[in-house]
Amino acid sequence: MIRCKLVEYFNPDATQTGARVDRAVSGESLSVGRAASCKIYLPDPRVRLEHAAIVRAEDGFLHVEAAGPVFVNERPRTNARLSVGHTITIGPYDFVVEGLDDGPQQQQPQLTLTFALRASTTSQGTQFDLQPGSGLRRSWINTRRLAWLLSLAVLLLGAVFPVWNAFDAGPRNASPASMQAATQPPVLPPAGHDLRMLALSWVRTNTARLDTFWNPGQISSAHQTFAQDCRSCHTQPFERVGDAACTSCHKNTGVHVPDKVLDLETFRGQRCATCHKEHQGLPAMRTVDAISCESCHGDIKRHAPQAALGNISDFDRNHPAFRLASMVAENRNVAAPHRADAAGPQGDSGLRFPHALHLAKAGIKSPLGPVATGGRVHLECGNCHTLDAASVRYQPVRMDLNCQTCHRLSVDPQAPERQVPHAKPQVVVTAVREIYASLAVDRFPVSLVTVNSLLLRPGGQAAPPVTTSAGRWVQERSQSALSGMFESRNGVCKTCHDIQKSAGAAPAASGWVVTPVVMTQHWLPKSAFSHLQHKEAQCSACHQADTSRQASDILIPDIATCRTCHTGAQAQQDKVVSRCDSCHGFHAKTEHPAFRRKLASGPSTP
Repeated sequence: MIRCKLVEYFNPDATQTGARVDRAVSGESLSVGRAASCKIYLPDPRVRLEHAAIVRAEDGFLHVEAAGPVFVNERPRTNARLSVGHTITIGPYDFVVEGLDDGPQQQQPQLTLTFALRASTTSQGTQFDLQPGSGLRRSWINTRRLAWLLSLAVLLLGAVFPVWNAFDAGPRNASPASMQAATQPPVLPPAGHDLRMLALSWVRTNTARLDTFWNPGQISSAHQTFAQDCRSCHTQPFERVGDAACTSCHKNTGVHVPDKVLDLETFRGQRCATCHKEHQGLPAMRTVDAISCESCHGDIKRHAPQAALGNISDFDRNHPAFRLASMVAENRNVAAPHRADAAGPQGDSGLRFPHALHLAKAGIKSPLGPVATGGRVHLECGNCHTLDAASVRYQPVRMDLNCQTCHRLSVDPQAPERQVPHAKPQVVVTAVREIYASLAVDRFPVSLVTVNSLLLRPGGQAAPPVTTSAGRWVQERSQSALSGMFESRNGVCKTCHDIQKSAGAAPAASGWVVTPVVMTQHWLPKSAFSHLQHKEAQCSACHQADTSRQASDILIPDIATCRTCHTGAQAQQDKVVSRCDSCHGFHAKTEHPAFRRKLASGPSTP
């Protein structure tokens, strides 16, 4: 936020001191120009609508950026850093920087400008007499006739042709080929060709371009691809742009209130252009400030009596506690609300995972731990939690990538290199039996007889104890290993999962049921949060993982934690100014149709 004190002098000259007028302006940037929306308004035809702007650069200092002719200390500049004593000339106005307080350490730069309209440099007594017999006075094209001809040409090109094209029943849009043909030199018609038809063809082809004479301002960057085709939005001549023209492209833009009836009653009579105003510059469509959130949410019942929300006016002074949305096992699309500031909010992920044990100062034992530390390694949050490609949220924790380095899925100590897959119990049972079956072949060798790669019965009769003990050994060792994995408190599977013994299981079933694991990836779906913007902060500053001893602990910070660094709309020392749009958007988020089809096709994979 730039705060500027303007001091304007009227009629300054060498004999008297002009009257002085003080006023203050503020904004993220201070626009200078003849447009009524400019922060520093200069009502002179020699000044462009948006002539220049005073902005804060990335280094924290104030700069003047020119869109029209700007002179700094009588030198033309397009960008210049402001300093005390600089004289900035814009059209007939001279600005002097009287005071300046900026820099990277200054949260709100302060600026004092004095300006005045320069006195006319032309002598009042100077006369410009035309010499007899020279100039346009003796010509048949005198100044009056020339003015009339130019006025008629402007009227014809800027009004008659565009209006004729607007109500013409011919093609509504000029094709790219016709647009390209319009830029080529005209081709003379062959002898006997109707010049009137050629003129009408030229008018029909080029009138779409003539519509741009009516353009009241620069088109936003999002609409630059069709900026020359006015009818892309203005479907009806001399009528306001309707919502249908906007939604024809923005098909997945969500409404503000998910309840359609409540949304219709709340915003009845308003349209997209009420907030999103075009022809206001390149970034205008993104920076929406026509309607303040506080104007409705400060007294929500007055605007929407059916709303269940409470009044919200400022993040620092009047904002409710965070409501977390945690996924539940019965239906992954249902959100169960939790108050983040409640005493120890709990969730059920289906896992047993104490953060405090893994973040212990003494370290945790690992098969890859060095001998010098007794096989212990020291873990940090980044060992298991990895940011996604956008550095916004964290990727889901996976067994094979994040856990299996320490938690080996070995079955037999005599063969630690052989591990079972991290899969459903039926798959694990099959893998365990295959492991012991392969070990049994090594322990109980049997001579084989093959003919043409076909396995035949051995020639000699094997002793009965040898032929039966191998199968029995595999069955006994497999059952013992599976019981230890699924039933023992410190078993390979029981260490992290809740497992129940299924009564009356079918012979093909495993006999154990693992509680489904449901991991919530987005706890605050109604807000926008980026970990990239908080990369300088330690994880422990917001998430108290080192004291969490249960997997059911929800470690999302409460609003009091966020308020230690963030304030509301009013600036405070050493705090970040946070407005409504810092975390929330106006339009409710909608899922892409392809993503909805994927969810409908089946459950998501962990």
